[in-house]
Amino acid sequence: MRKSRILSNFRIEYRKNLAAYQKEISALRWIRKFLEELSIDDSSQIREWQIDFFLSELKKGDYSYNDFLQAKSALHILMDRVLSRNRSSELPSDSDAPGVFKITA
Repeated sequence: MRKSRILSNFRIEYRKNLAAYQKEISALRWIRKFLEELSIDDSSQIREWQIDFFLSELKKGDYSYNDFLQAKSALHILMDRVLSRNRSSELPSDSDAPGVFKITA
């Protein structure tokens, strides 16, 4: 997924949260900053360590704690909802093991 498509999909997912327009603009700024600082052009280039690195650089920089939390939240939405990647999905669950039956209603 190209950078413009990432931003477009992020905007759609963020609007589903019914957040204020100013918060959406702020979150988009953080996502753009993340993509530009790490020279990311495609979603296949995004890794977990890059997000950790970006957030650690924000902590070192001249940003407030609120800015850090906004960036962290925006990146969390990017990974979990837009790119459908999260750390818990990478780990196998017990219910996915062979011989385990899952009862659903």
